[in-house]
Amino acid sequence: MPSLKESEVIKPVEIKPHSTEVKIAQRFSAAANSYQDHNKLQRLSAASLLSGLLVKGNLLDIGAGPGTDFSACYPNSLTDKPSSAIFAVDIALGMLHKLKQSYPDYHGVCADAQCLPFSDNSMDVIYSNLALQWCAYFPVAVAEMARVLRPGGECHVTLVAEGSLHQLAQLGLRMNKFSTLEALKTAFKLDIWQHLDVQLIPMTVYFDTLKALLYSIKGVGASVQSARASTAVADRTPRLRGREDWQRIQAKAEALRLPEGLPLTYQIVQIRARLNT
Repeated sequence: MPSLKESEVIKPVEIKPHSTEVKIAQRFSAAANSYQDHNKLQRLSAASLLSGLLVKGNLLDIGAGPGTDFSACYPNSLTDKPSSAIFAVDIALGMLHKLKQSYPDYHGVCADAQCLPFSDNSMDVIYSNLALQWCAYFPVAVAEMARVLRPGGECHVTLVAEGSLHQLAQLGLRMNKFSTLEALKTAFKLDIWQHLDVQLIPMTVYFDTLKALLYSIKGVGASVQSARASTAVADRTPRLRGREDWQRIQAKAEALRLPEGLPLTYQIVQIRARLNT
């Protein structure tokens, strides 16, 4: 199947992002250079999501960050890749600059997942790893995925869900709530999607120090305080009054230490679905 040219796929749209999306874009752009030093969870989740991904035709990566290597996802690299194109969308321009350094052949597009600048029925596969939980209106993002996918096209998505980061609450640090598994699942309407496979996968990452644990969150840009409590994590930097406060939190963290290190547990929802034909 011949791939569509970039000019045939990307369409101009007027984007008026919420102030929350602007802040998210700024934070992730600022984190672009440090992102890959702190993205333990993202790498763990990507390994799981990529294991079930086969690509034929155009691939859209939503929330692409500094980029993902999809080379192992093509069943026959000699016949599939030349007839395919990879479109990488991110709301943070800084992330796309970083992506282009590693993946110059990808088509980087700065856009919001809730208003994708692509033509209807232009994509064959959508991949999104730990990005769509930042959307103010997740069902809108799901509707946009359905719009740009061809009939029979697939989406492979992971999101952070309710019940994540319980260790932070134990330390007395602030965090907002994530959407529930049921809320994420019901965004995929059964009259539009088929073969809906939803899994809740706990993933724990470990750190040598409390500072490293906190930077794993802030270092990937995930430190935005949002009024929409179901879609974003709050700034987890503790409001400390002095050295004693920091030592107190460190003592609490050390009480949680396991042989592997200080744990931070996420509840990851993995969704695979196919658009009705």
